[in-house]
Amino acid sequence: MNPSEFERNKPTQTYAALDGAISKYRQIVREHTHNGQQLLMESADAQSVALAQQVVSDLENIKRIFLTGS
Repeated sequence: MNPSEFERNKPTQTYAALDGAISKYRQIVREHTHNGQQLLMESADAQSVALAQQVVSDLENIKRIFLTGS
């Protein structure tokens, strides 16, 4: 498949699913931070936020790869 063919047939549902998942996990992080500072919480909550941050990072990397067609 050449690159122009990929662009023409790029899976828009996959892209929307990636964006939706990124938004979902960013919201979890936002709910537990204020002005860039993590709010005080129990250790289990802190672990969940750290996991959500990692998921956002991983999904953004997958999105970047998806957009470059690599």
